[in-house]
Amino acid sequence: MKKILKWIAIGVVCLIVVGFIAFLYLIPPFDMLPREAFSQPHAAAVASSLDKINDPVERALAKRGQYIMSISDCNGCHTPQGDQGPNWDEYLAGGAKFEMIKPGTAHSRNLTPDKQTGLTRRTDEEVKRVLRSGVFHDGRIFEPTFMPWPAFTNMTEEDRHALVTYLRHIKPIKHDVPEWSPNSSAPLNSFYPYDYAEHEKKK
Repeated sequence: MKKILKWIAIGVVCLIVVGFIAFLYLIPPFDMLPREAFSQPHAAAVASSLDKINDPVERALAKRGQYIMSISDCNGCHTPQGDQGPNWDEYLAGGAKFEMIKPGTAHSRNLTPDKQTGLTRRTDEEVKRVLRSGVFHDGRIFEPTFMPWPAFTNMTEEDRHALVTYLRHIKPIKHDVPEWSPNSSAPLNSFYPYDYAEHEKKK
């Protein structure tokens, strides 16, 4: 009886191994689609407006900003996600939701130059200040878990200027993003966000 059970167990294991090998053999290879199918939508969204810049100096500056944007993966948080991945028709239009127990809820901002909901409402210096020190236009400093500004503090001013130049030239998209919503149960001295002006007074 033990020998029969042993051979049955061996047979089952063999079937599982053979089935797994057959599965690996029969599934479609990942390279059936050309690599361009994955990279072209992103490339098209990133470079959509730069060729329309007439000034060659400003166009070169914007392309530098495009490169910085790509390697910094700002798109990962600021481009809305769909069922099939990033929605490239709303490139950098914001809306990703982040929640933490103490600070509350925040959404990634609309970085496109839309006049009503986007970055056109902010000056170049206000945008650069966020990248430099995490201080927003209203004086609050945002927690780096939501906005990883410490990763950008070592940028040169030239790179920050190039990045802002690029953002001024991408396709404007009207996308109203909810403002930060604090957790009502969080203590008053919650670390995110806090009033920068009040912080300076205490120094």
